[in-house]
Amino acid sequence: MLQTPDVLIPEASHRLLEKSIIGTISTIRHKDQQLSSHPVGFVWDGEAVRISSLKNRMKYKNILVDPRVSFCVISAVNVMNYLEIRGYATIEDDANREFARRQFVENSGGDEPPVDMDPPGAERIIITIHPQQVSSPTLYGGRFDNMQESKKR
Repeated sequence: MLQTPDVLIPEASHRLLEKSIIGTISTIRHKDQQLSSHPVGFVWDGEAVRISSLKNRMKYKNILVDPRVSFCVISAVNVMNYLEIRGYATIEDDANREFARRQFVENSGGDEPPVDMDPPGAERIIITIHPQQVSSPTLYGGRFDNMQESKKR
C-alpha cells in the first residue's frame, strides 16, 4: 500500500522529470551498509517517481532490508539543473509486466519491449519513491545556466 509522501515535489521540477528518462537511484547495500548507486529508467506520472526492476537486482534486495533511497535526475541540456529526492521506497509486484511495458514505451519513444528482455522466470517489481526531502537548487544564482548553449556555438 502506498503512503502519502511527506514532501511534494515542487512544480518547478516537474518539467525536468517529464523530459528526463534516466535517473540515478542510490540504496544502502544490505551486505555492508555502503551506498550503492544505479542508473535507471523511470516514469514520472505527475505525483510519484516509479521504477521498473527485477527481483534479482541489488536495489530490490537493498530496499527490502532498508527502504531509504536517494534519486537524482540531471538535465540533459543544463547540468546545473538537477533534482535530488531523498526518502524511502516501497515495492509492489508487476506480475503482468504492465508497468515495465509502460516504462519501456515511454522511455523509448513508443517502441515495444523485446519479448526476451528479461531472463526466463524473472519477476518484475515496481519501486515507488516517497519523498521526505527534495533539493533542486539554482546553482551559482543561475549565472551558468546558458553555459551548455554557449558550448554548442
